[in-house]
Amino acid sequence: MVTDFKAYEMAFARWWFRNMEDSGRRRLWLKLSKLIANGVPILTGLESMWKRRLAAHGKSDAQAMALGTWINGMNNGKRLSQVIDGWVGDVERMLIAAGENTGTIDKTLLSATRVMEARGEIKMSVIKGLIYPIVLFCLAFGVLYIFGFKVVPEFTKIVSGDRFTGAARFLVVLSDFTRNWIFVLAGTAIAAVVAFSLSLNRWDGRLRIRLDRYPPYSVFRMVVGSTWLIGLSSMLEAGVRVESAMQQLSDLSGKWLKARIQSAMLGMRSGLTMGDALHRSGYEFPDREIIDDLGVYSALAGFDEAIATIGREWLTESVTAIKARMAAISAIALVSVGLLIATMVGGMMDMEVQMSTLIKQRNR
Repeated sequence: MVTDFKAYEMAFARWWFRNMEDSGRRRLWLKLSKLIANGVPILTGLESMWKRRLAAHGKSDAQAMALGTWINGMNNGKRLSQVIDGWVGDVERMLIAAGENTGTIDKTLLSATRVMEARGEIKMSVIKGLIYPIVLFCLAFGVLYIFGFKVVPEFTKIVSGDRFTGAARFLVVLSDFTRNWIFVLAGTAIAAVVAFSLSLNRWDGRLRIRLDRYPPYSVFRMVVGSTWLIGLSSMLEAGVRVESAMQQLSDLSGKWLKARIQSAMLGMRSGLTMGDALHRSGYEFPDREIIDDLGVYSALAGFDEAIATIGREWLTESVTAIKARMAAISAIALVSVGLLIATMVGGMMDMEVQMSTLIKQRNR
C-alpha cells in the first residue's frame, strides 16, 4: 500500500511539474545553464539545486522529486535528456538532447527557456481572451435558467401562456424552449468544445487547410507555427542540421503538424529550399508571409539566425493578432448576451403589463 502511494505521488509530481511548473522549470534551466557555463558539471549542478530545493520545500515538492529522480538516473549512467523524459515537454527534451550531442547544452538550455516563455505568452493571451466570453455565456445560461424555470412559470400559473402577445409571448416561448432544450444545448456545446479541442492536433485534410485561415483554428496555427519556428531555430543554433532538426520535430509532433513538416521535408529532399518546399506543400504553414520570408533567407548564409529573428518577430505579431481576435470574440459575446438580457427584461415588463390587464378583464 505504501509502495502504491509513492507511485501515485510520483505520477502526480511528474504531471504537475510538466504541466503546472512552467515558471519553475524555466528558472531551473536558467540556473543550470549558468552553472554549466561556469564549468560546473551537470550532475554537480543538479545535486546543488536539489539540496537547496529539498531544504526549502521538503521531499514532497514536485521539483525536488524531479531533481532527485534525475540525479538517480544520471548516477546510473543515463544522460540528462533521458532522465527528464516524462517530466518536461518534448521540445525541451529535444533541445537538451541536441545540446548534449553538440556540446552546447548551456546554450540549448537557454533556448528551451525562450521556447517556454514564448508558449507561455501565447497561452496567457488565449486564456485571458477566453475568460470574459466564458463568464458572459455562463451568465446567459444562468439568466435563461432563472427565467425559464423560475420566473415565467410563476406568471403562467396565473395567466395561461397562450394569452400573451408580442414580446411577452416570445418570452413564454423562450421559457418553454429553455425548459425542454437548455441541458441538451449545454451538453452539445460542451461536446463541441471537446470535439474541437481533440481535432486541433488530429484532424487534417483540405477542409482543415481552409479553416486554418480563420478563427479559432487560425489561433492554433499561430501558436504551433511560432513555437515550431523558435524550436527549429534553437536546434539550428545548437548545430543540428536542418533536415535532422525537422525530422526530430516531426517525430514529436501530432498528426496535424507532422503532415506539414513531412511535406516540407519531401520537397527539400527533391532539391527545394525550405521556403519553396513549404510553399509547394500547399498547407500555408506556418503563414503565407513567413513562407515568403523563408524563401528569401533559406538560400543565404546565416539561415539559423534568420529563422530565429522571423520566429521572434512572428511571435510578437501572433500575440498581437491573438489579442485582437480575442477582443473581437469578447465584443461579440458581450453584444449577444446584452441583447438576450435586454430581450428578456423587455419581455418581462410587457408580460407584467399584459397580465395586469388580463386579470382586470377577468375580474369584471
